Amino acid sequence: MPGLIQSRSLRAVMAGVLCAPLLLTGCDGGANDPGLTPEQRRIRAQRAEQDRTVGGGAIAGAVIGGLLGLAVGGNNRGTAAAVGAVAGAALGGAAGYYVARRKQQYANENQRLDVMTNDVRAENQQMEQFVADSRAVVAQDKADLARLRGEYANRRASRADLDRRIAIAEQDAQAIQQRINAARRQQQEFIQARQQTPGAAGGQMDAEIARLSQQIAQLEAQLNDLNTSIAITRTG
Repeated sequence: MPGLIQSRSLRAVMAGVLCAPLLLTGCDGGANDPGLTPEQRRIRAQRAEQDRTVGGGAIAGAVIGGLLGLAVGGNNRGTAAAVGAVAGAALGGAAGYYVARRKQQYANENQRLDVMTNDVRAENQQMEQFVADSRAVVAQDKADLARLRGEYANRRASRADLDRRIAIAEQDAQAIQQRINAARRQQQEFIQARQQTPGAAGGQMDAEIARLSQQIAQLEAQLNDLNTSIAITRTG
């Protein structure tokens, strides 16, 4: 009977953890809203994809942690498995998981550097598209907010009109902020991986990491610009 309870405990924990990707997949951040521009839909979709990526690491960590807990839990294997799954999920979604995974996959340092360089390059390619879309979104938001401020001042728009447009701009700002947060996490993982793989052939990886830093800075500048416009409109 205790073994059955422990087994059920582990299955319950794992089932909850394994359902997470489905929940994340369903959260598209409004990317399918027909009222949005193509650029607005893309920045929401890419933000949602980043959420799924982080969730995937948590899932792998949870499964490993749960199995380890089951193996070493002694008389409390069910509880140990549950605790291990939770701890593993946290570690799987945290910094350092990327480094450990790449080390496990590629023992050869040069091979590992090549793969990690390609990883940073792929992140930069995604970021390049996001930065371009964000630039267009911020420009449109600012233009619409400025127009509505003028119309509101001339009594041709209501406060409700302003609030509705502010809400859309705030959603755009949230998508940009979350993408920045995801890029910063990735950047730290890449930096940590490079520090632990100090091969001379890593110059290309260094260049890609520097490029990622520049793109993050561009997004931060765009976000600051948009937040300023939102603040002016809210108090106007």
